[in-house]
Amino acid sequence: MTSMDPITSGRKEVQRAAMWSVLSATFLTLIKLITGILTNSLGVISEALHSGLDLLAAGITLIAVRRASKVADSEHQYGHGKIENFAALAETIILWVTSVWIIYEALRRIELQEWPEASEWGILVMSIGVIVTFFQSRVLYNAANKHGSQALEADALHFRTDMISSAVVLLGLGFVQINIPIADPIAAIGVAFIIFIVSYRLGRRTFDSLTDKAPEGMQEEIVRRVSQVSGVIDCTRVRVRHSGPELFADIVEKVDEGVATAEAHSIAEAIEKELKPLAHRIDVIVHIEPAEGTIEQYSGLNIYDQMQHIARTLPEVLSVHNIRVFEISDSLDIAADLEMSSDLTLERAHDVSEQFEEGLRTLVKNVNSVTLHLETALTKDESADITSKSSEIVESVKHIVSEYSPPIQYRNSTIKRENSGVTVLLDCTIPGEITLTESHDIAESIEKKIIETLQIVKTVYVHFDPV
Repeated sequence: MTSMDPITSGRKEVQRAAMWSVLSATFLTLIKLITGILTNSLGVISEALHSGLDLLAAGITLIAVRRASKVADSEHQYGHGKIENFAALAETIILWVTSVWIIYEALRRIELQEWPEASEWGILVMSIGVIVTFFQSRVLYNAANKHGSQALEADALHFRTDMISSAVVLLGLGFVQINIPIADPIAAIGVAFIIFIVSYRLGRRTFDSLTDKAPEGMQEEIVRRVSQVSGVIDCTRVRVRHSGPELFADIVEKVDEGVATAEAHSIAEAIEKELKPLAHRIDVIVHIEPAEGTIEQYSGLNIYDQMQHIARTLPEVLSVHNIRVFEISDSLDIAADLEMSSDLTLERAHDVSEQFEEGLRTLVKNVNSVTLHLETALTKDESADITSKSSEIVESVKHIVSEYSPPIQYRNSTIKRENSGVTVLLDCTIPGEITLTESHDIAESIEKKIIETLQIVKTVYVHFDPV
């Protein structure tokens, strides 16, 4: 039996909350309508109509969330989330019409002095209404906040309004009990104004959603988050809109023109990950544009990205790696390996390294010293595996590794002979919780010890497997 994915499970929960709204609204409408007719209370009848509208709204919401839960198809490529917004708009229009009718009927009864009869049943029914709508609105608000459903939020708003208006009518009925019957139609007018004010706010938000108005402050927050992603030079455009519970964001951002396709893809994925907490469901499209950034823009990057940028501006530099930054007081000492083409003369390679250093000092103002190790690009040398003939070297390597045990454990080693000398390929295990910096320092220490002990060995490569 396969479990549902989180999105499908969430939409099922939204539909269940909408169904409970229909049942609650049906119960409240029936008991208020029967009591209002029996007691001739306009306040209770207006509340019955209000609950009837809640029932209609709950029905619309139920249909809307079911329709909005459908996945995107070829005709609705952004999904069906807007159905929830249309449902909220329909609920708003219904509420406005009802508010006008209640005010008209209340003024007519005041003019004709048609007063309700005092009734304990009316007070009891309205008290039940307050309790039921309070708990139902809480259930709906919780589900709406959890799953980002605007339709459920609108339905919760209906029930919250019903709770407040029921309390107002309840107050009016209390005054009727002490022979102040005019309080009943006045309470009904109060209910109408509450409905109108709340529905106006709902209508304004619905209109904003249907016209794709950007959520307030969202663009600025996206720009702030995107600008923090390593490799981003500038965020030039952000377009954002809601469709039901889903947030759609289209972003145009600039990266260095020398960035490789794979690296640009990684930057885009980092942006999507950074924006994920902004909404329950978010669909992000990132368009990357190459740009030759200004010094001011590159000065905002970290020093490693800055050095990679400088390397890309110098055709002779194939890569910069093994970067080390030593911070002393308020100044930096920087060391790195510059890999260049093997056909360069030493004089030309030195000129390139000076250009690299000059560019780095331009971007980083507090540089004290720059030490660049110049090396050639990868070359393939003819080699021979002499492991079986080099038992003394293997035993010496085992002995050196044993000096670091624990935590290092020797596994095996391969001895290669090349034109430049003997190379040792060493394979060991190390505890997985050790930091990368610690493992690197241990590897360097082992390499140095092997080269110092075995003069025939010119190069050592140490590989660690975590255990």
